[in-house]
Parts: sequence; C-alpha cells; structure tokens
Amino acid sequence: MKRRRRRNQKRERAIMLMSSLLVLTALTMTGVYVKERNKVNQDYVVDLSQLQDEEAEELAEGTEADVPGSQLVTSNRVENPASGTEESLYSWLTSEEEQLVEAEDGAETLETDQTEEEQTTEAAPEEELTFPEGETLTWPVVGNVLIGYSMDKPVYFASLEQYKVNPGIVIQATEGQQINAAAKGRVTEIVKEEETGNTIYMDIGSGYQAVYGQLTNIQVKEGDLVEKGAYMADVAAPTKYYSVEGCNVYFALLKDGVPQDPMGKLN
Repeated sequence: MKRRRRRNQKRERAIMLMSSLLVLTALTMTGVYVKERNKVNQDYVVDLSQLQDEEAEELAEGTEADVPGSQLVTSNRVENPASGTEESLYSWLTSEEEQLVEAEDGAETLETDQTEEEQTTEAAPEEELTFPEGETLTWPVVGNVLIGYSMDKPVYFASLEQYKVNPGIVIQATEGQQINAAAKGRVTEIVKEEETGNTIYMDIGSGYQAVYGQLTNIQVKEGDLVEKGAYMADVAAPTKYYSVEGCNVYFALLKDGVPQDPMGKLN
C-alpha cells in the first residue's frame, strides 16, 4: 500500500516537471519570435520628424526662389540675379493688374502733390492794401446827396423828425440800381444793421474803411478782394429810418475807426 502511494507521488512529480519544462520552452520560443519580429519592423520605420524638417527646408528654399517680392526692397524695382538688370516689382502681375497698381500709385502721388500745393496756396500772404493821401474814391451810385456828412453839428432826419449827427452821406438812388466799389478793398464784414439794413464793411488799406448800406442782392462775401468800380450789390428798399427820404445808399469813410467826410475823397 505504501509502495503504491510513493509511485503515485513520483509520477505526479514527473508530470509536474515535464509540464514546467514545456511551459518554459514555450515562453522562450515566444520571446525569441517577438524579438525578431520587432527587429524586422524597425527596419521599415521612417523618421517622420526628420522627413518633415527636410520638407520644410525645401519648401522655404522654393518659396524664396519662386515668389516675387520675397527680397527686401525699398522701391518698386528689384534686381534680377539671372540677368543683372532691374525689373518691376509687379512683373509677375498681368499687364492689366500692373496698370491698375501703377494707376493707384500715381493717384497717391497726385493727391500728395495737390495737398502740398493747397498748403502752399493757403500759406501765401494776403495782398497788402494801401490808400495813400491824395487817392480818390468813385461814387458807389450816381445821385444827389439827401443828407450830408455832419459830425460837428446835428442835421435834420425827416423820417425820424429829429436832428442828429451823420457819420456818412445818404445818396439818392432807385431800388435795384447797381452799387459799385468806391475803392479796391477786402470785404471784412457783412451785417444787417437796424438803420442801414444789409451793410458791407470793406478794408481799403492804410487804416481806411469804406461802409456801404441799404443793400440787397449782395454779390461778394467776407474775405473777397474787390476791385475798384466792381459790381457789389443792388439798392434795397429803404429801412424805416429813411421812409420819407426814399431809396438811397448809405456810404461812410472811416480812418482808424474815426468817421471822415467822404465828400473830400469822392471824384
């Protein structure tokens, strides 16, 4: 009985030993196979990062060589390395596109020139006006003097039914009659006064200023340089201050702001 048990134990040990050897052998063979397979696969692996770097370098070289304008330029012409001559920066464009670009460049240049010309014109000094002693004035309208200049004693105003001083003269006229400049001058102000209606103030030089009142259809504007005898406006209907006297032109002459008798200058 004991012998049979020992035989069974020996048999079981033998079987376990054989099984262990078989498993070990299988594992060894599997490891060798996997190692050989990995070696074969490594032969076919491509270094993608290196390939991408090479392609990027080739692309950069091709772009620099092929694309026009890749060189740093300071004008619209570049040197052609092949011929040693300069070519237009837009040579790679079609003729229509090149004409369009050149037209835009020309428009910008023209606009710049015009701006500079305008600035030069604006910077030009104004003509200096002079009205020397002995210079005469022309009558703004031809007519009788209804109320004369008087600053030393009052004169009678029929419409106002009162006496008061008069710093200018009141010249009889007809409504719509043309009014001309008594002297060359620059219009400094155009205002509407209660007494003289639409009124023009004009600098005629040397401190003198001419004043025209009772106007309509004014042809000039502030800042205009008006020649002597030039048409400036028409005679308006009289204001209420001259309703009795009738249509007229109010004309005054100032020297440094002080009224002067225009009769001594009118010719």
